[in-house]
Amino acid sequence: MIARPHSGQPLARLDRPRATEPTRLAVLSDVHLATDATGTWKVFHRTERHLRGAVAAVNERDVDGVVVAGDLTRNGVPAEFDLFDDLAAFDPPVVAVPGNHDYPTTFDDRESLSIRSFEDRYTPGGLPFWIQFGELVVFGLDSHAATPGSPAETWDGRIDAEQLMWLDEALTDADADASIVVVHHNLPATGDLYERYRAELPVAGEVPGFSNPEPLVELLASHDVALVVTGHLHFPAIERADGVTELTVPAVSSFPHGLLVLEIDERGTIVRFVPLTDGDGMVESIAHGYEKDRVLLSAAQLATFPLVDDFA
Repeated sequence: MIARPHSGQPLARLDRPRATEPTRLAVLSDVHLATDATGTWKVFHRTERHLRGAVAAVNERDVDGVVVAGDLTRNGVPAEFDLFDDLAAFDPPVVAVPGNHDYPTTFDDRESLSIRSFEDRYTPGGLPFWIQFGELVVFGLDSHAATPGSPAETWDGRIDAEQLMWLDEALTDADADASIVVVHHNLPATGDLYERYRAELPVAGEVPGFSNPEPLVELLASHDVALVVTGHLHFPAIERADGVTELTVPAVSSFPHGLLVLEIDERGTIVRFVPLTDGDGMVESIAHGYEKDRVLLSAAQLATFPLVDDFA
């Protein structure tokens, strides 16, 4: 069952981004849409239902744009993307960056959607990109290691020099207070948070990292970018380090099955967590994922909302 309309629990209140013209942006990540899988902590047999829930949650709100922060699919095969396109009937414009499961790899012999096809479907002209919603400008980056004609040998993230040069130029004339950079893999501060938290838990876990984050972090800080949005870890977080604020988006596929709505105005930004299933769905998800560290970490983070409150 899809949850009833939900106002959204405040995840954070941030002094930036800011905009004189009120803007609402929906952000979701890690849908992992599956066509032929069941179970696991990602609750694959419910991914279609959870994506429908995301569409309903967005379309019942006055949202200006939708951003997907990667891992649209389970395995990156064309049938999964076709199903995503069939179900993702969002009313506002939608853009997406690729996650580590969306592009071809050398260690998976499945037929994968090509990089060019991903760009044609989900970006305004290719990767990297920028798109404007009201006064807000969203910059999308590709942190997957694959390139056209060359599958990736790892799921670790990377940003190449060409993208860094593009971003440096694109941010030069941008309003820093109204700029958001979206990339799938997490920056070091949030990766460190995960490592610190999982060390306290009775269950183990591992996540592909970011092989060369330092130049990107330095560039983001030099341009004073208001916010960086990432996915990948599946649990909600706000980390501030090295002059960068990173918002990590919870997963659609796994507990806590949610998306975020960013309400941006002249005061700053209220980030609201919107659940995509009801209590029965949450219990089913926990039953599938109670031995997964990131499910436990999600529960801990939910219990301490708001994670940051700059309005206090």
